[in-house]
Amino acid sequence: MPEPTAPPSAPFHDEPFPEVFGYASQVITSADEQWIAASWIGYQESRVAVYRAADLSCAHLLTFPLDAEAIDFHPTLPLLSIGLNNGDAYQRVGGLTLFEPDTGHRVDFTDPDRGIEPARWLDDRSLELTFFTWESDCAQLHSRATVVRGDWLGLTPDALDLRTLPRTPLPPDAQVEYLDTEPTRPLLQALAARAGRSYDGLGGVRAVAGLSDGRVLATRGHAVVECWSPDGSLLWSVPAPSGAGGQRIEVAADERTARVAVPGPDSRTRTDFPLVDLSDGTVLDRPSVPFAAALSARTDGVWAIRDTYDRGSETEPPAPPNTRAFAADGTPLGGVHEPDRYDLVPLDVRRCPELLYGRRRREVIAFDPVTTAETVLFPLEPFMVDRPLGRAVYVSDSAGPALLHGRTELVRRTFPAGGVTWTTPLDSEVFALDAHEGVLHALCVDGTLLSVDTTDGTVLDRRALPPYGPVSVHAAPDGTVLVGTTAGQILRY
Repeated sequence: MPEPTAPPSAPFHDEPFPEVFGYASQVITSADEQWIAASWIGYQESRVAVYRAADLSCAHLLTFPLDAEAIDFHPTLPLLSIGLNNGDAYQRVGGLTLFEPDTGHRVDFTDPDRGIEPARWLDDRSLELTFFTWESDCAQLHSRATVVRGDWLGLTPDALDLRTLPRTPLPPDAQVEYLDTEPTRPLLQALAARAGRSYDGLGGVRAVAGLSDGRVLATRGHAVVECWSPDGSLLWSVPAPSGAGGQRIEVAADERTARVAVPGPDSRTRTDFPLVDLSDGTVLDRPSVPFAAALSARTDGVWAIRDTYDRGSETEPPAPPNTRAFAADGTPLGGVHEPDRYDLVPLDVRRCPELLYGRRRREVIAFDPVTTAETVLFPLEPFMVDRPLGRAVYVSDSAGPALLHGRTELVRRTFPAGGVTWTTPLDSEVFALDAHEGVLHALCVDGTLLSVDTTDGTVLDRRALPPYGPVSVHAAPDGTVLVGTTAGQILRY
């Protein structure tokens, strides 16, 4: 059985419509204005969230493995139609879902040969379906059918067979009209204002960090970094000049400054690493490199970057050195250049006193930023060479110093020798890790937050998080676990 969803304490940036992540593709309101439906289409899943218009609470969240291409409310009944399409260029699959928001009744009809884009109500008796498929020569074929009924509520799965409906082919040059709404963010803002709330929909929190005084730092689509007070009010924000927000935050040990990684307007050809004063958001320094780069850091403030631009041509050689190290204040320390940059890959390790790298996909090394000397720590198992360690965090607890890491299982290794002391299998892949006071917190792809004892791997807690797209996690100094979400909320546990 799935774990019950754990309610967080009051989240930061608590906005309505978090189930569609601030990227709704379509928003519609029922004829009686009691219901709001919003759709979101992702890579492997699409969603249709149905909200009560009075208070914007989410009454229903429907998920589909196909694209929810078009949603439409019946002109008089509490009934939502959803046309579905898999988007495949060679083999279309689709369907139609009818959903009654007041009762929760749902019925699904499938078509294994055609996608539906769109489905629309012509009147209170007639539903028009536009089907889409590909011909063998990759020509697009559209056809249309209209279903007329006097009883649309409470249908059963055998009430409609999409495959046998009489369809009328459309001319090859026919323009199919989609149920596009006005731009969704202004519409959601207006609906929120009507309910007495506010909505900015500015997007996800790629990185989050808690400070000792209770303040919380976060990156967002429009901000290099922003700072929230313990009571949830925004203290300051550093705008992102390129429109791309920060992706990683490294807080100095004294918590006076933070180094942030920020991609430029063209993420291939520039990355900024501003140093921000945490008292007021003043940018103290803004070093930059003319290529895409990733940031890693030691606990003493030394930081390093590595060229990550995926060049597709030998005419675009990486700028040497492609791995560079700096003192906390930005002073260059040293660097190395690898013709094959995958020979030296930085490991994603938090809270670590060393800069760790995977060397030639065979071993983990500690990199000295001044002398550029490498100290081999332990070998990598063959199955780990493509993604060495996965996500990782350094701890020093009653069992000694260790690296805790995970992908499809959590592992504890002695540090620096690398001997495995325990493993804990997982039901889902690890998205992010952090640890505090003997507890490891693992944010998993399936939307769960798993907490385990760092010394022996015992599972202490398992929380099913709200469906807001968790993407980042941080264990604050007071033990509060902060989870940044795609929806822009910061959950606190």
